[in-house]
Amino acid sequence: MVTKKSLPRAEGAVDGLGRSTIMDRGLASKHGVPYVHLAAFAIDVDRIREEVEDLDDPRPFGWEVFLTERYLLSRFDPNRRPEQVAMFEDVVLGVLEGAGDALGGQIVFAIWDAIVRERFPARLRGAFGGWRGRPDALVKDLAKLWAREDALGRELAAGCLEVPLEPPCAPPTVEALRAFAAPE
Repeated sequence: MVTKKSLPRAEGAVDGLGRSTIMDRGLASKHGVPYVHLAAFAIDVDRIREEVEDLDDPRPFGWEVFLTERYLLSRFDPNRRPEQVAMFEDVVLGVLEGAGDALGGQIVFAIWDAIVRERFPARLRGAFGGWRGRPDALVKDLAKLWAREDALGRELAAGCLEVPLEPPCAPPTVEALRAFAAPE
């Protein structure tokens, strides 16, 4: 007879970040690594926003949505790859139906702005059917950030890399931020 052994566990260990996040196991299983990296990026950027929020921070309003949208646009193209539409619908519905204060929740605003700016397909608007109010003021503020996309994107990404977090950002997040911060 073989005796099963298990690894010892630390008593009182805290799983994850100790906060609710947009990461969803079902969506991770369904959509795989692209979803996991996307959710991790959004969560890490939101953690950075929280870390600097109470400081005298020079970042413009909506910067975390802008960086999240840059990530979306650099890695996904649901206009050419319609199978990605289902993932984004799932992400939006998961966030809108979940906890309102979950880390990474700015992703829905990034997806919305990508739709409004016609970078993502209009048919994704259906996922926002239960959204009570449209963030028109945010879209206008983001338009100002997009007007300075390259320089601002580099500056914001570099600034994110300087913020110490515990636990640190996920390696794919760090890789993406480094790519955004790199001079062209």
